[in-house]
Amino acid sequence: MANDLLAFIQQEGARQYPSEACGLVVRVGKKSVPVACKNVAENPQAHFVMDVVDYAKVSDMGEVVGVWHTHVEIPPTPSVADKRGCENSEMPWYIVSVSKAGDGFAFSDMEILEPSGFELDYLERPYAFGVLDCWSLVRDYYRREYGIRLGDYPRIERFWAKGHNFFGNPEHWKNEGFKQLIGGEEPQAGDLLFFQTSGDIPNHVAVYIYDDTILHHPHGRLSRRDIYGGYWQKHAIIHLRHEIKCT
Repeated sequence: MANDLLAFIQQEGARQYPSEACGLVVRVGKKSVPVACKNVAENPQAHFVMDVVDYAKVSDMGEVVGVWHTHVEIPPTPSVADKRGCENSEMPWYIVSVSKAGDGFAFSDMEILEPSGFELDYLERPYAFGVLDCWSLVRDYYRREYGIRLGDYPRIERFWAKGHNFFGNPEHWKNEGFKQLIGGEEPQAGDLLFFQTSGDIPNHVAVYIYDDTILHHPHGRLSRRDIYGGYWQKHAIIHLRHEIKCT
């Protein structure tokens, strides 16, 4: 499969240049087949966000067994976001670099990234939507601190500006074992706080850790701790507590 996959990635990388090309490897019968998906990232030259509709269509074809994408004008060395995404997917990632060369293109060898237990600290994580963002940090925190694996729901970049109420869906909370607190109850360690800082729907989430402190990953910035007061308290609109802490 390796030669066929490399040729396919090269073809798609050239076709979609200067954007990163991306897609999946799906097992159909006894064959593993590469399929291209739309890159819907707001800055597709620098990273990729795979279209959730395309992902669902490919998943219907068979078992998804790999993720592939290109790097544009940089080596195929996996980025921090690539390593984290590989761990999240629990499957190999295939990366090929595409560079302009005269009237054509030059390609690197294919870099293969396997899940290896790569972890990041909670603080000072780089931002990469869908891989290293506010919900990703909450998921990592709950997995490490409480042994609870929260779902990784499909979402689109800047969903709050496009009318998609990702954080405001109570079915997500209930399915994950959270209950909404009403009436200004004081937060406890592990509570989730949803904020509305832009638009008309909640667009950010943080985990309350201790002593009026939240842990969160602001959009486009490094993950950090902040005081839960002033700006953040003013914009908090939803307060959730997990059932393990509601006894």
